[in-house]
Amino acid sequence: MQTQIRCPQCGTPFMAEIHQLIDSQRQPELKQMLLSGQLNVAVCPSCQAMTQLASPLVFHDSEHEMFLIHMPQELNLNTMQREEMVGRLTRGLMDSLPPEQRRAYLLQPQTILTMQTFMEKVLETEGITKEMIERQKKQAELLNTMIKADADVVDFLLKQREREIDETFFAMLRQYIQTAQQMNDDQSLIKMVNLQAKLMTETAVGRRLEKQQIAMHRFSQAAKKQGGLSSALLLEHVLKNADDEAIVQGLVMAGQQALSYEFFTLLTQAIEKEEGAGNIAKAAQLQRLRGDLLKLFEEMRAASQRAVDEADQVLQKMLQAGSLETAVNQYGDQIDDAFMYVLSRRMAEAERDNNNEMYRRLSQIQAFIMRQVENQAPPEIQLLTQLVQAESEDEQQQLLDENSDLLSDDLVQVVNMLLDQVRANPDRSDGMADRLEGVRALIRARLA
Repeated sequence: MQTQIRCPQCGTPFMAEIHQLIDSQRQPELKQMLLSGQLNVAVCPSCQAMTQLASPLVFHDSEHEMFLIHMPQELNLNTMQREEMVGRLTRGLMDSLPPEQRRAYLLQPQTILTMQTFMEKVLETEGITKEMIERQKKQAELLNTMIKADADVVDFLLKQREREIDETFFAMLRQYIQTAQQMNDDQSLIKMVNLQAKLMTETAVGRRLEKQQIAMHRFSQAAKKQGGLSSALLLEHVLKNADDEAIVQGLVMAGQQALSYEFFTLLTQAIEKEEGAGNIAKAAQLQRLRGDLLKLFEEMRAASQRAVDEADQVLQKMLQAGSLETAVNQYGDQIDDAFMYVLSRRMAEAERDNNNEMYRRLSQIQAFIMRQVENQAPPEIQLLTQLVQAESEDEQQQLLDENSDLLSDDLVQVVNMLLDQVRANPDRSDGMADRLEGVRALIRARLA
């Protein structure tokens, strides 16, 4: 919901979005925003100061039968007010669920006063325990100390606390590096990059991660050189790294579209070749690898089919609704790549069968979704979309007149980035590069 707040930094009043209900099955994106610290954070349009909004917050996870209500102490509610609020929020959740999903645990929500405890409970649904959270806190403290310390202290900490330096530690360091890059903090960036290089060479986990990165880079470069992925190329790199399970899994996940019947046929031929050469141990290793990859392949295929089936059910609910636009808004959080695949497939089937009415309704759903996507895009991207779709230069000039405040060198850089993406796929550009170049020229002329 929208609420008006006043910036505590500069006093500017503005409207901010507050979410009070997070259903992890129906709104996974809100759960991720919560875990990343981005939920209910308002940014002042005047001074860009960020404010964490204090508001009651409901978290529901039907899979874990978890129903939490966070009541911030900053609200200063007395016992009666708090109980009334809990009752209202409980009824709100119950009303939002279909009758068949209402369970007894929903009548006994856990009321939590501190955000830390609330977050710990939510993290439990991700398999993250209090012990893991405490370990990550210690790792964060260690990382901050190492970034600021001189070389001798870093060497000492490496010897004393190497067990705390694992994949999570490196992920934290990468996140710190990205933040420093975004903030143009070159001084901190240099320290972090140097620390990362040192850890890569002087810790066991660093050497393992570096080996994995090198393998993935070589695979990526080979695919680019070949002009795309193939089952033969994936198998070649899997066989090169068959001794490292982590690298094999990384390669398969990166090239999963090449994990096909052809891949397993080629792998079987490689096993038979080793058996024919008398390399029994090697053949046995590859047989175990084939078994593991077949299991992974079946799991991936089953997960993909489940996603398609669920998307098809959502599409059917939309088609049965009285208002297609209302249905698109209602099920907007379930529109993903699988849904768009099912929608395009159903449209193709309707066109093939000359089912004009079905094709019309499916096209309407597609149009509503595209409109939603455009409305949710940043203003600069919306402007570029309008400029590219404009039918004449006069229309483009009018758009530039109406949106002069959005014109900047950063917008030109966005156009350059889009141009690079289009030129990387010339077969699919359909004249897009020429239109983008024209738009860029118009923006540059205005800036000049």
